[in-house]
Amino acid sequence: MPQRIARSPGASNIVVAWWMIGIGTGAGAVLGLWSFGGPLPPPAGFAAYDDLPRRLLRLAHIASIALPVLSILYVPWMDRSTWDGRVRAIGCRLLLFGTVALPALLALTAIWRPALYALPAPVLALVTTFFLLAVGLAGAGGNGGKEKAPCGSD
Repeated sequence: MPQRIARSPGASNIVVAWWMIGIGTGAGAVLGLWSFGGPLPPPAGFAAYDDLPRRLLRLAHIASIALPVLSILYVPWMDRSTWDGRVRAIGCRLLLFGTVALPALLALTAIWRPALYALPAPVLALVTTFFLLAVGLAGAGGNGGKEKAPCGSD
């Protein structure tokens, strides 16, 4: 029986990250059905490899895998930061928002162009969350004083 994840501010990030990786992998499989002469013809507006809608879908597919991987890396490091629980929770929520919203908005923009005006919100959330982590780790000598930093960097 798998152990339950402790309910830290980032526990939801980890669960959502694995779901997003699964969704992103599945989306890539669907994209592959009409890429590189696949078995299905591409939808209208997605025929050329460099059509903007197709590029946006590819970016959404990559973001839906890469951002969750960053969440998996982020949560344990945020726990080591000098931030208190409130700021840690804010950082984790901003990361969760950006991780879900950015790929979704990129995919939506591929089919409904006005969605692009909402793209700055998840980007700003992601930029903020990573700077929060950097500041919190800088104040902790890079490791929160809890254990040796990786790669002998202390």
